[in-house]
Amino acid sequence: MAYNAQATLGRAIESILNQTFRDLEYYILDNGSDDQTWDIMLRYAKSDKRIVPLNVSKNDPTNGWAIFRTIINVTNADYIMWCDADDAYTLDFLRNMVRFSEEYSLDIAAGGYDMINGNTGKIEKHKVLENNLIVYGSRFKDEFINYRGFISYLWGKLYSSSFLKSADYARPPGKARTCNDTIWTLNMFQKADRIGIYGKAMYKYYQYHNSLSHRNIEDGLSSYRDLWTATKEYLEYYGPVSKLNEDFLYAIYLSLVDEAVGNIFAGEMDTEKKLGLLEKVFNDPVWTDTLKRDADPMFRNLAVRQEFVYGIKDKILSLSEIEKYAAQKQCLFSYLGIL
Repeated sequence: MAYNAQATLGRAIESILNQTFRDLEYYILDNGSDDQTWDIMLRYAKSDKRIVPLNVSKNDPTNGWAIFRTIINVTNADYIMWCDADDAYTLDFLRNMVRFSEEYSLDIAAGGYDMINGNTGKIEKHKVLENNLIVYGSRFKDEFINYRGFISYLWGKLYSSSFLKSADYARPPGKARTCNDTIWTLNMFQKADRIGIYGKAMYKYYQYHNSLSHRNIEDGLSSYRDLWTATKEYLEYYGPVSKLNEDFLYAIYLSLVDEAVGNIFAGEMDTEKKLGLLEKVFNDPVWTDTLKRDADPMFRNLAVRQEFVYGIKDKILSLSEIEKYAAQKQCLFSYLGIL
């Protein structure tokens, strides 16, 4: 799905058309763009018959989901993958992942990725595994720490079409929010019998300052909390949660809080609004439990919780006209565990 993607769409399209695995269909949806997105799609489609260009007149994030459901129901392809209009795959993704999926009879195969700053081109995260990992049965809980970081996104994965057709793949309800796709992916992993992680980084994920998470800050706060709850329920599905996995849950929560807080401080809003949103984040029993958790030191963000808290304090004190909000500031400090 592409919306006003004229600057990046060519990169995404060429990363698909130039795959060393050639036998593919490529559906691209112009989701009501008002730039040159549709013209770019038509130009590529004219030169490569594997492209099926689609468009709608009104932009709506749910359009992509409707098209996806239609494709699932009509395609004869063995596998399905996604690519965002501003991202790209390495050219060996499909060849590697099809072989991997067929060798181990996988419902879902996930690969490593590079998270790239779209403004600078700098790689900010290089997510890989030293060895490929196959997960089934009790390994869904026993190997959770090792594979969880590879299931956080819709893209970078190969889904068996037969698996998707047999699964209830309903999208999480409500409007488009920051973590909806992650919650959906988590739900699909829970329904799968066998999944695999191909450790090599084969997806290039570009992040931009004007992304949904940076624009929809208030909606994002509840989305982060819903994602943590969905992750907890995912683990509980496989039986009693081990101490180590429970520690990891709180480490995940702290990383989500860190992202939410970063978006709040970076947002274009006044001090009063920022303080109110920060209260929503920290006036939460899970945050209180996170502060008190006696966690394994392998979880590095939990090991430096106090430094994290005092870093937030310094940012609060640096907000403009903060002296006007003494009561709100003190209340927030109490939630942070600062006396």
